[in-house]
Amino acid sequence: MFRNGLRALVLLTLLTLGLLVRGGPTAASPDDLSRTEVSIPVSGGKTLSGTVHAPRNAQEALPGLVLVHGSGNGTRAGVAAEATAFAERGIAVLTYDKRPLGDPDYSLLADDVVAAVDVLRRQPGVNPDAVGVWGISEGGWVMPIAAGRSPGIAFLVLASAPAQSPIRVQTWNMRNKLAAAGVSGALADTLSTRLYRLANDAGMFAEADHDPLPPLAALTRPVLAVYGADDTQVPAAESAAVVQRTVTSPLTVRFLPGAGHTLRVLDEDGMYTGELVPGYADTVGDWVSAVAAGEPLPPSGGAAPVQREQSAPLARSAWWESWPVQLTVLALMVIGFLSYPLMGLVRRGRVPTRSARVLATTGPLAVLGFVAYFVTVVDSANWRGISPGPMAAGRPVLWLGLQALALTTVIATVITAAAWRTDRIRLGLLSAAGMLFVPWALYWGLLLP
Repeated sequence: MFRNGLRALVLLTLLTLGLLVRGGPTAASPDDLSRTEVSIPVSGGKTLSGTVHAPRNAQEALPGLVLVHGSGNGTRAGVAAEATAFAERGIAVLTYDKRPLGDPDYSLLADDVVAAVDVLRRQPGVNPDAVGVWGISEGGWVMPIAAGRSPGIAFLVLASAPAQSPIRVQTWNMRNKLAAAGVSGALADTLSTRLYRLANDAGMFAEADHDPLPPLAALTRPVLAVYGADDTQVPAAESAAVVQRTVTSPLTVRFLPGAGHTLRVLDEDGMYTGELVPGYADTVGDWVSAVAAGEPLPPSGGAAPVQREQSAPLARSAWWESWPVQLTVLALMVIGFLSYPLMGLVRRGRVPTRSARVLATTGPLAVLGFVAYFVTVVDSANWRGISPGPMAAGRPVLWLGLQALALTTVIATVITAAAWRTDRIRLGLLSAAGMLFVPWALYWGLLLP
């Protein structure tokens, strides 16, 4: 998740309210669309496969739209619904298989967008002066970069596009997931703020600090920003406000009521379908038609949705929060706790104290249990939410168990440290591990409510 970074609440909220219908081109049926396979040469000697979807027997040159994927290694199938819906509204739409990358590289992806635009502009029946780009979520970070490199991009459609850095959006996203799961207190900070600070410090979050504002401010072509009013993956209302303050070119903002991040209809099980939310395709089709015809663009409309919590920038890690220090402390604690029983196997004659036995048991259980729980919960996170396990009073039961172990470890540390002179080496190492445990457990929330 860290490497993918991340996911796109703001773009989706703008799409949800929708443009005023202007009576654009009559929608074609899917059978009236042609599909042409194309190849897109890109850097590195690679070629991306693409498909142009367009109305058959068009009487005049069509405006064009290149669809830019969100996060992950997307394929044409992932945006087939958008391609069909937009093409039915009189647009030549190019979809392509995204370049597969282990980590996102917005500059490289932007070059691929420019290459795709060049291919679409050369297609028969396409107006080369009216080709733009549409992108959802991560695409909202990529497209403005591409627009700054290509005079051939005539307009941009931002769908659920965040206007904050990826790591700031992801932190906000995780807080929403935790709140929806009923998690509150110290664990919410642990799994959001501290988690992503550590991931960023360890270099596990590619493009984490990308600043979208300079590329947005440099735009000179018309922009449509569409957000879902119910987007919980990017801060839609906040992003729309930033876009309005930053973009100086002609701008239209629309919010689509009831829409989530993908701007698609949900089924009865809460899964996204292949159907776009009502008004979305018409919003895009009418706006693109107006841009291509040189007509006045519809003004922004609709009140921004209420955003429960604002996003916040993530502070850089202090030296003691850095991943090398955290890893070192973790290793020292485990070694210190386990040294007591291991040394007891080779040293005879001393009767272990009860507090030492407790500390040698609860210490490693608390540390290793925290790591296992932390990894398991983070790994459970997806677009639908997160699974912290059974809950009690706003806290996961497993987390409460870890906190009980942590409190017992602290008490046992105090008692053991008071008696360390009776067995200086064994109790000294064990007590030192317990003393390291206290600030570590405080930082990660194990000793906080």
